[in-house]
Amino acid sequence: MPANALEDSEIRSIIAYLRSLSPPRNLVVTGDPAKGTQIFHGKAGCADCHMVFGHGGVLGPELSRVGASRSVSYLIDSIRDPNKDLSNGMTDPNNHYGLPLVYDTVTVMKADGTMITGVAKNEDTYSLQLMSTDQKLRLLLKKDLKEVTHERRSLMPPYSEDALDAAQLRDLVAYLETLRGEAAGDAQQGSKSSGPKEAQ
Repeated sequence: MPANALEDSEIRSIIAYLRSLSPPRNLVVTGDPAKGTQIFHGKAGCADCHMVFGHGGVLGPELSRVGASRSVSYLIDSIRDPNKDLSNGMTDPNNHYGLPLVYDTVTVMKADGTMITGVAKNEDTYSLQLMSTDQKLRLLLKKDLKEVTHERRSLMPPYSEDALDAAQLRDLVAYLETLRGEAAGDAQQGSKSSGPKEAQ
């Protein structure tokens, strides 16, 4: 096999593709999706950062089809330990736009000592654009900053047993498993329109 000059992000993408070819771990989801919906929008606060079918936050990845693109074991690991398997450089399979997953957490210190933490969106020699944790898009000039710190980590907090017990985790994962790219109403409408049309 010849040597190659692939970039690190390209190598990670190839590895992720090869991993996707392996048989999924057949974990049985025993939770209640209805209860999981309440946890997602309530206790766990997932909707504060994640969007589903046009509703929710924009800080984290969009999750409208996460059930079709991620295994149950991956979902569990991502909830319990968000930093366990960061796929930097991969295309995000949870959306239809081909956007890359971004795990570039940035903390900046302004000249007055104010600290801002968020996800880097764009950066050049003179400026830094980031989505802060209050979900505001900020354009900062580097000449006005005392310090810029980049970290390859997720802003999502880990959900331990104290935050979500085993039953609540099962319910939440059961709900996430139902997210496969179509809202319930869309799926029903699609099934109605897929039948034979009457002759005019």
